[in-house]
Amino acid sequence: MRTLWLVAGLTILAGVAAAQYPGQYPPGGYPPNTYPPGGSYPPNTYPGGGYPGGGYPNTYPSRLPGGIPVPEIKLPKKGEKDKGKGSDGDVKVTMAAIDGSLRKLGEKDLVLQSAPKTLLRFRLLAKTQFRDKDGEPVRDSLLHPGDQLSVQVNTEDPETALRVTLVKSGSSNERAAAELPFDSSTVRAPGEADLGKKRTTATVQQAEKSDAEPATESTPDAPEPAVSKKPLGTDDEVITEARTAASNFTASLPDFTAKQITSRYFSQTWPARWQKLDEVSADVACVGGKEEYRNFQVNGSPVNTPPERSGSWSTGEFSTTLEDVLSYPTAAKFKRRGDDKIAGRAAVVFDYSVEQAHSHWTLVSPDDRRFSPAYEGAIWVDKETRRVLRIEQRTVDIPRDFPLLKAESTLTYAFVNIDRKPYLLPATSENLGCWRGSGSCMRNAIEFKDYQKFTTESSVTFGK
Repeated sequence: MRTLWLVAGLTILAGVAAAQYPGQYPPGGYPPNTYPPGGSYPPNTYPGGGYPGGGYPNTYPSRLPGGIPVPEIKLPKKGEKDKGKGSDGDVKVTMAAIDGSLRKLGEKDLVLQSAPKTLLRFRLLAKTQFRDKDGEPVRDSLLHPGDQLSVQVNTEDPETALRVTLVKSGSSNERAAAELPFDSSTVRAPGEADLGKKRTTATVQQAEKSDAEPATESTPDAPEPAVSKKPLGTDDEVITEARTAASNFTASLPDFTAKQITSRYFSQTWPARWQKLDEVSADVACVGGKEEYRNFQVNGSPVNTPPERSGSWSTGEFSTTLEDVLSYPTAAKFKRRGDDKIAGRAAVVFDYSVEQAHSHWTLVSPDDRRFSPAYEGAIWVDKETRRVLRIEQRTVDIPRDFPLLKAESTLTYAFVNIDRKPYLLPATSENLGCWRGSGSCMRNAIEFKDYQKFTTESSVTFGK
């Protein structure tokens, strides 16, 4: 049962505090002018038409006044800078490839895991090439953590990626593992020891021209064929697969603990002008699919009373909402809205509605009245794994004699590591409750962190 507590007693609410939905689910130019004015410096040549004597002296003094030695300055010989260039300005460089799994792709850098404990950061330029295994250009937005890549670099500058080749798309398990957070302090720049054995001499355009194909490259070992993704079927087929994935997810969850941080806000107007009231932290233990909350603190100070006595509070984010929305008894009606992308994952979005007769979303008023409203919302289903990545809910047609005017909730999931295994669990949540006739609203912003495997300790004392 998912429950929303509407509590009384907040002074700021004149005796009534706002409600929040409890088990919601789920649970991204330089200055244009040159210097100096005029476009060049100095505007005229050196007095007398050049350096005194008609040009630069043929010899440079070996010592300055006072006997201070002057180091010898060697200037490049004529044509030395052009050595190795072709007629088209091409440059021959020695290239090497570093293979691994993508962990992070940013606008200006890329993090590759080339070994179990090796994370390498590569610099990306505007002209860095992104190709598939057949050499065809691909958009960098199509790459995801867990994909197998081959990064080609100049052996004299291994930190800069000249070309990034998508060798194989990652499987669902590989992508789940690659999306786990990593310690950024362990990421380093690639060095000589990281370069692959196969090195080739290639001809590339200066500044890594994006449409230039390296020449005379040796052919790497044939990659494994890309794993074909199961195509999306009908709406009913996708929802059925999502139900199966949710059921398997719940059954596979270990007992775990987590930290829940709830920032509570209040507004007396709509549109809202939020004022932060407090921050509530709690340890959550999920054992056998049941949640237990303990060690409550408000603004860092321990409290003995449950947080729902002082403001809005929610429970059930970890599995209840996910199971309920997709369960057959809830009889939710789904309609495909379209495609979207969330947390770097391609998803299909379904709008849904639940009739009041089948609702298990319970609102509790200060006088302990309870009501399960009809509600509607949307879910985001991962196209590849059929896992639900996000759920939104909002109430419909609350009776006029009930204190709450409306309630909304959103829960977003992310991969976390528990006992060295990846699990998709709540990452953030947002709950909103507004009171009838007053214009007052409460909002809770929730963050889940520090997931760990649940363990118990016991001691045995033997008598004499």
